[in-house]
Amino acid sequence: MNNRICSCIPPPVGWSVNRQTHPAIAQAIFALCNDERTPEAIWEAPTPEEWRKISELVVEYVADGDFAVDTGKFAWGPFETLRLLPARRN
Repeated sequence: MNNRICSCIPPPVGWSVNRQTHPAIAQAIFALCNDERTPEAIWEAPTPEEWRKISELVVEYVADGDFAVDTGKFAWGPFETLRLLPARRN
């Protein structure tokens, strides 16, 4: 992860599994969390800006080879999915 906004502290083991969330989404959430917005708060109700930034981080993670693009779908819990557009995939 070449971007300095990437979290130096990885999500706890099981955090993404327990929330049925792709590890790339979990990593991006932890990269954005702070004293005012916990990872849980971002995961449960992301602001439009947080959703945009998480999308950008996932694109970077894929571009850097940190995560595979697979189908371009990244689960965010059991009911939400972040989808990368084909033009943004590597």
